[in-house]
Amino acid sequence: MSEVCKANIGKAGKRRRMQVGWVAAISSVALVAAFAVFHVPWQWRTLVFLPAAMAAVGFLQATRNTCIAHASRGTIEHEDFSTSPAPPDELAASRRVAASIRRDAILIGFAAAAISVALAFVL
Repeated sequence: MSEVCKANIGKAGKRRRMQVGWVAAISSVALVAAFAVFHVPWQWRTLVFLPAAMAAVGFLQATRNTCIAHASRGTIEHEDFSTSPAPPDELAASRRVAASIRRDAILIGFAAAAISVALAFVL
């Protein structure tokens, strides 16, 4: 379970990250479908990792209210996308959540790539 911390992004930032997540998720599905239709060798199917991990980053940042980039820079994003320094007491928790987002996105990317590769041997 992820740690709870004070959000370092606002509603506008969450909306933007969800949009990025949806675009990347749709791209992942389209890529898997194209690989299946054109009988692409399994080695190339590992490329699904990239858009799948990107989709995961977008969705996880939105749902966990934490931007990885802002956590590493030590800033908070406001509704107008301006930034200000994050309070030191909130920064450590924000960085821990950002690390969990990175970890989970990598695992999701690997899982998507594994599914795409497995489909090469089934379809």
